[in-house]
Amino acid sequence: MILYVDTSALVPLLIDEPTSAACGEMWDGADRVTVTRLSYIEAVAVLAQAERMGRIESREVRGGQSVLDDLWAVVDVIELDEALMLSAARLAITHGLRGYDATHCAAAVAVNDADLVAASGDKKLLAAWRTEGIATRDVNK
Repeated sequence: MILYVDTSALVPLLIDEPTSAACGEMWDGADRVTVTRLSYIEAVAVLAQAERMGRIESREVRGGQSVLDDLWAVVDVIELDEALMLSAARLAITHGLRGYDATHCAAAVAVNDADLVAASGDKKLLAAWRTEGIATRDVNK
């Protein structure tokens, strides 16, 4: 299985969240994991926001980013090139997605493999992937 993870499926691998166990099982069960380059930025921003909100402490931000760096070394990264940008823009219109969600949608579509499963906790993104013919996994279930 090739696993595509959006940020909602990546962050629970970095800090303790209710979906951490499910996300860890998916990660461990994958032959390959793929992400878009923007996921790194988005994941670090989520960690920083969680600290600002008082959900986690600064040491957890540093620890989470360290785990992210370790995970990043083993993922297949999809770059945001012009083709992905245009695909994401089209998918944003087609499915009413926000910018980063449209990018995640386009990146998973670009993998174009029957063994792909795309994981997220975002219902709108999951629905868009299903409409595009991609197998999905809701990390909240």
